Amino acid sequence: MDTTWYRGIVVGVDGSAESMAAVDWAALTADRHSARLTVLGAYGTEPSSPRTALVHANTRTDACDAVERAVARLDGARPGGHDVEQRIIPGTPAYVLTQRSTANDLVVVGRRGLGGWGRAALGSVSAATAATAPGPVAVVPAGAWTGDPRRVVVGMDGDDPDPQLGMAFAEAQQRACPLEIVHGLDPDLAPGTGPDAPGGPERQDVHDRVARWTGKYPAVSAVLTFRDEGAADALLHGLGPEDLVVVGGRPHSVLAGRVWNSVADAVLRRAAGPVIVVHA
Repeated sequence: MDTTWYRGIVVGVDGSAESMAAVDWAALTADRHSARLTVLGAYGTEPSSPRTALVHANTRTDACDAVERAVARLDGARPGGHDVEQRIIPGTPAYVLTQRSTANDLVVVGRRGLGGWGRAALGSVSAATAATAPGPVAVVPAGAWTGDPRRVVVGMDGDDPDPQLGMAFAEAQQRACPLEIVHGLDPDLAPGTGPDAPGGPERQDVHDRVARWTGKYPAVSAVLTFRDEGAADALLHGLGPEDLVVVGGRPHSVLAGRVWNSVADAVLRRAAGPVIVVHA
């Protein structure tokens, strides 16, 4: 199947080490999908007074510097066979990136390292973008592997897992790595009962959906795993920094922000490797 991304990839940068890692990951992804790469810096809002005008000018300068550093990091490379595009745009980073997701194949952001409180109360640009963007968002945490992954892991949670399955199969094919499809079984059900029991309708539906995608991507080495855990724990089981995770979700309003206790939220807080959130 054609997995070229004609609309391109946008990576947001702010000069931090994690945003530079996101640039590395985005550049390789652009190569894998023959996509144009845009490096974007966002800065504040329009000035309304002399004092805010100075802050506005400083944040714009910082955004320009971050974009220049990111492009210099690529050392003249042409990811995806295209010249790198540079954009400096006024607005809060999460809002600007969310708007860009409507016109691009993927938005990429870095994620800072998190302590215990950060894992419980993640409120960063990466979380806001992943929660509100209508298009797919890749979040690259600090310390993640930015080369081709060891494997792609995708969750079967949600009413319609086909969007994340399509992304996962395409990435596994383009990265030439195996794919693991994970479905969490309700741990509160007694063995042999409920829709997830062997031969049950839900388990059969999972097999049928996976079979349709393996038929579309016969070159991908895919395995289906059932785990007696909730969806998030099942997906996070055994993950490392070199794994690429694909998870489903639903976009939410800017006012709602990130949705507590959702599978995507839990994975974003706890995964050590890159995560792609694909909204239904």
